[in-house]
Amino acid sequence: MTRKDEILQVSARLIREKGYVGLSMRDLAKAIGVKAASLYNHIPSKQAILAEIILHLAEDFTSQIQHVAIKSISSLDKLKQIIEHHVDLSLHHPNKLALLNNEWMHLEGQSLADFKTMRNQYEEQLRQIINQGKANNELKALHTELVLFSLLSTLRNLNVWIKKRGSIPAEQLKNELHQVLLNGIS
Repeated sequence: MTRKDEILQVSARLIREKGYVGLSMRDLAKAIGVKAASLYNHIPSKQAILAEIILHLAEDFTSQIQHVAIKSISSLDKLKQIIEHHVDLSLHHPNKLALLNNEWMHLEGQSLADFKTMRNQYEEQLRQIINQGKANNELKALHTELVLFSLLSTLRNLNVWIKKRGSIPAEQLKNELHQVLLNGIS
């Protein structure tokens, strides 16, 4: 792990604990065990840390859904793969996911615009998968926005739930979560 990777990992944990506004570069330096001035050799600002963490994760989500969307599989299978990807990220990167969900509004300028664009693209791609599933009679003819809201509300809060009650093994969580989320719409 590079020093920059360590800074990003520790930053994600501290921002999740203290909030973006509550974290200072001095706090971060202390947690890493360096002087605050030396942090700037690796990353230019707290804003750059937040942007790098959130945009990297948003790019991951965007590329994953684009990859799944073009597969020649059922819409139901596409939704299962999307749910499994959310589970994997929630299990392996809970702090970064918490920042994406809760601290994105602190992004500034082009980083904020880029994030909103990726989020909108993700939601639109998911909407298209749901609509295709309805058109192919794989999913019930429920209101697309309600289905989208239900899926995203659960998936976006999964990392919080896992932190509080997540003693379910990963494979069981993947298998049963998509059953819970999709059996109501398939």
